[in-house]
Amino acid sequence: MGTSFMAGAGTAQGYGRARQDAAIKVRRPAISSLYNGLKDRATSLDRLSRLHDRFRLDDRRRGRPVLVCLLAGYKPQLWPFVIPRMKASLPEADVCILSPGLRNARLAELCSVEGWSYLSTATNDVSLAQNVCYNLHPAASMIVKLDEDMFLLPETIRNTLTEYARMTEEGALHPGCVAPVIPLNGFCYRHLLELLGLLGEYESRFGIARMATSGISLQTDPAAATWIWEKTTPLSTLAERLAAEPIRWLPSPIQFSIGLIAFERAFWEEIGYFPVYRRRLLVGASTLGGDEAYLCAKAVETSRPVVVTTAAVAGHFSFAPQYAAMKTLLDSRPEMFER
Repeated sequence: MGTSFMAGAGTAQGYGRARQDAAIKVRRPAISSLYNGLKDRATSLDRLSRLHDRFRLDDRRRGRPVLVCLLAGYKPQLWPFVIPRMKASLPEADVCILSPGLRNARLAELCSVEGWSYLSTATNDVSLAQNVCYNLHPAASMIVKLDEDMFLLPETIRNTLTEYARMTEEGALHPGCVAPVIPLNGFCYRHLLELLGLLGEYESRFGIARMATSGISLQTDPAAATWIWEKTTPLSTLAERLAAEPIRWLPSPIQFSIGLIAFERAFWEEIGYFPVYRRRLLVGASTLGGDEAYLCAKAVETSRPVVVTTAAVAGHFSFAPQYAAMKTLLDSRPEMFER
């Protein structure tokens, strides 16, 4: 009897555990479904937050399939050189000058004269401002983004877009974005120095021409920036030199400085737009470079690399530590920077 009693108790306990296990199994799908629902909702809200800021748009959109977006507002000394070059390079496109965190009357007037849109945002965040801009141009399947310190040639944008289309059609590379050859760039410069036979001279003065996004003389030494400009201008002559060679496509293995890039709207959507670090913004921390780091990381993750084409050329004025020295060069030798 004692044994029978113990067996019965064991059976009752086992039955209770079985009911608990069954209940857990029922709850798990419900909990998983709830978690996934909340996760999807949070992701949707995060994406939505990346697209919204207070803004003012002087609207001259025409619904064209190409958008050229110039980020400007903080380097007015360069506009007399940069903007005429951009204007000469424009394909058939909607044009929008974008000022994150400010509104500039001079830029607004320029856009009014040229028939371009002018967008100013409340928040000084490059990623957020771009997201707002691209969201406001839903007809643009191709986007060309450039900074206010990029010096273009008449064929720069057209050739960059043409090469993007050719890469996509041929299929060996599916680019995330395409950029021209930019002499003052941590990836482009070594290839260019080798082509021009200047690598030894550069390295004897500034050290190894390592491809990198930081920690190299090309980006920190003012003398390196002025040397590069002196050796590669006029940019039109450099473009002719490159045109004499077979066109090369150079996938970047490092984080690429995105002063001028062309990319598909679909890629921008695929990567969830550019990130907006609202906590950093709330405490006044810098968010500069967030769009670049994110885009380059996603390019690797999605196997859609940043690719440089030698069919196009653009000049980058300087990195931040070099600006004062380059401004002195601009003032003393403006012919190097004019069209």
